[in-house]
Amino acid sequence: MPKDKRAFIFYIITSIVLWQFGISIRDLCLKPDIQFSTENNPVFSFVYLKNTGGAFSIFNDHTNLLSAFGITALICILIYAYKKLEFHQKFKILTLICLTSGILGNLAERLKEGYVIDFIKLNFINFAVFNFFDILITVSIILLAGLIIYEEIRKHYRKHKD
Repeated sequence: MPKDKRAFIFYIITSIVLWQFGISIRDLCLKPDIQFSTENNPVFSFVYLKNTGGAFSIFNDHTNLLSAFGITALICILIYAYKKLEFHQKFKILTLICLTSGILGNLAERLKEGYVIDFIKLNFINFAVFNFFDILITVSIILLAGLIIYEEIRKHYRKHKD
């Protein structure tokens, strides 16, 4: 039995919804008739790039390794969520939803196609092309690091306060 059934169910359902939303965003952004963003846009444009690697194309052409890593990460996150999540931990739940959806999105595409479709190109800086799921993963890792630091600081102050 999960630690908090409500938290785990909410986490699972919301992760799946966000994953499907990410697929819809990708499909919408890759439509050829989308005109609101072009190469002349100074901020960003939509392009189509097959990425057989991870972030910044590291482990290029190592789809099996990246897939195994994604599956392992998902299993670990699911076990953690099942055993540890509580409904009052809203920020932690949101962070894990973003992380799970991002990993699931890239993993599903990698398993199905053998690559991930990157489609967001920043025009104001020379930067790697990325996708919505990459944003979810990056933001959730930053939030997770912040959450861990915050919890450690709170633990430290509670320890010295007593």
